[in-house]
Amino acid sequence: MSEVNEEVPLDRDHFWWIHPALRGQQSLDGSAAGALPWRWEKSATASNADPVETIDPAGPYADFAKLLYKLNGYKPGPVTGWYIVLSPEKDKFAVGQLCVDPNIPVVLFEDNVYSTEAEARKVATELKKVNPGLIHTS
Repeated sequence: MSEVNEEVPLDRDHFWWIHPALRGQQSLDGSAAGALPWRWEKSATASNADPVETIDPAGPYADFAKLLYKLNGYKPGPVTGWYIVLSPEKDKFAVGQLCVDPNIPVVLFEDNVYSTEAEARKVATELKKVNPGLIHTS
């Protein structure tokens, strides 16, 4: 007797090992000690910014930049699809993007600052839908 083994398709989170804040599921508190450093840019120019050509082995976030480089399809610059929410000030939430930069790995968008985390998360989710980045097929 053989049983029919029906497989149920499951949604897999291939990035389960990355902290939820870096996947845009939680907000980062920018005022906390040890927070990732960020810089401000206009959202339209963030993708056109001059990318860092090489990974500086002496930079404080060099290992993180190497990981982001891989997640970005081995390309420098902003990591496609990796939008985050960061709170640079109390009661302000900015949408940003991870960037392959060993010194400043977060780019915040000046024109995407909101008073609630829910608003910022909604915008980050929409940006990710428009530019999903690398998609796993397995």
